[in-house]
Parts: sequence; C-alpha cells; structure tokens
Amino acid sequence: HDHHHGHGHDHAHDHAHGPRGHAHNDDVRGVALSLDRPLDGQKFTRWIDELLATKGQDILRAKGIIDIAGEDRRLVFQAVHMILEGDLQRPWGTDERRWSRAVFIGRDLDEAALKAGFESCLA
Repeated sequence: HDHHHGHGHDHAHDHAHGPRGHAHNDDVRGVALSLDRPLDGQKFTRWIDELLATKGQDILRAKGIIDIAGEDRRLVFQAVHMILEGDLQRPWGTDERRWSRAVFIGRDLDEAALKAGFESCLA
C-alpha cells in the first residue's frame, strides 16, 4: 500500500533537509546593497573576485547593476558560487538614476563586511 497518494497535505518539507539531517533553510538570507556614487571599475572587479574566491561556496547567487566611473554603460553582473560573469550593457538613459546595486543570497553572509567591501569600491 502506497501511503503517498492524494491525501491532501504537502510533503515538500521532506526535501528541505541538509546533510546533518535537519533543515538549514534559516541560514540562507539575502543582503541588498546600493550606492548613489560611481564605483571604480578595477576596485570593484578586485573586490568581487576576492569575495567569490573566499566566500563563493556560501554565496548561492549574486547579481547587480553597477555605475562605473567614467563609463556610459551599465555594468551588469551575476554570479553563482564562484562563477562570475559580467559585461557592460546598454548605456544609462539620460533621465535614468545612475546608482549601483547588488544583491547577495547565501549562507552565513556578513552584511557589515559586504557593505564595507562594496563601499571600498567607490571611485
């Protein structure tokens, strides 16, 4: 007798267990950062590379749109763990707010350290 057929409650929670046998979903959170001043492209690249090299296993996803000083186009990036891709995309619109924003989703993220690192990239 198969007791898993159509009895009206959800078994999705059965799949949320980590390697130690209990749910780890609480550890995962998001950190959103934003700055209203342009970033230095080289500083930002160094910072994000270093961040992903050291914390990439805990960063499930990261993405953002960055205002690079002296650049008319938006830098758009995304990362999954240690794999980063980014490129300059469409130009900022003449009436568009130029600002940098990034979101990190992961385990045990240090929001203060992420904020300090992001701010250290200001041009």
